[in-house]
Amino acid sequence: MAIVATYHYPNGTVYIDDDCYRDVPPEEMERRIRQVQQTAWELFLKKQRRKQEDGKENV
Repeated sequence: MAIVATYHYPNGTVYIDDDCYRDVPPEEMERRIRQVQQTAWELFLKKQRRKQEDGKENV
């Protein structure tokens, strides 16, 4: 395992290692990227709904 990128965010740190995508065909990599994007979007929308339900409409 080799860490190839590190991203720091307010709520945590993400480490990207090359085992995740080494030797993966481009089509599979695109599928994985789309899946992560979809999951992130769903999490964002869920958070927005919770804020609205709690009366915190100022996002």
